[in-house]
Amino acid sequence: MPKGSFCKVNVQCPSTGGAKSYQIEDFRKVQQLHGLRISSQFDGSLVDPELVGCTLQITGGNDAQGFPMMQGVLKNQRVRLLLSKGRPCFRERKTAQMRRKSIRGCIVGADLHALNVSLVAFGNTTVEGVTNLHKPAQHLPKRASKLRRLFGIPHSKLAADQHHLVVTLTREVGRTKTSKSGKTYIKTQKIQRLVTKKTFTRRTAKRVAIKAKQAVSKKLLEQFKPSK
Repeated sequence: MPKGSFCKVNVQCPSTGGAKSYQIEDFRKVQQLHGLRISSQFDGSLVDPELVGCTLQITGGNDAQGFPMMQGVLKNQRVRLLLSKGRPCFRERKTAQMRRKSIRGCIVGADLHALNVSLVAFGNTTVEGVTNLHKPAQHLPKRASKLRRLFGIPHSKLAADQHHLVVTLTREVGRTKTSKSGKTYIKTQKIQRLVTKKTFTRRTAKRVAIKAKQAVSKKLLEQFKPSK
């Protein structure tokens, strides 16, 4: 293969969690991928005969020095951009920090080292190690509303029922770990924005206190109101 042509393609299936790497030995097939952008789709036969009939979507890639591709930059080479918090390929170390970094454009070029693709459609095709297995998600969403949507729990006004269902299901899919002392426990993430019975009671008490304070203020106002 000519120098500078990438030959590694990482295929990942979001529905099953499987992943596999392929090597493209025919540089003519690699040339057919040149010019495609991130989010472009192509047939899997360009990567390997095992993927015939599958549809692959480009999600990213990197060159030999490890610089990643960035969506929205219409270049097939490396550029230097001034990045800030919230931008891809950048992690803020200080508040309001901006930094000029080298990244690659979103167009596939000849000097890429690896290309990352996602398996979006495979029909009845069975890909060993990708579509014939199921890997559970290692990290669940932390927000209570997203957990309810994931587990199919309908929204209810009964805070205690929601708390019990979400916590129980989260513990079932949690990872079992053993400490150094031999104690076994279930490791789960902390659930955010979960309305528990304690939270519901506190909010109700706060509303009652506000109404009582308003009633006292209204009564005092009537006492000191000047007579006509």
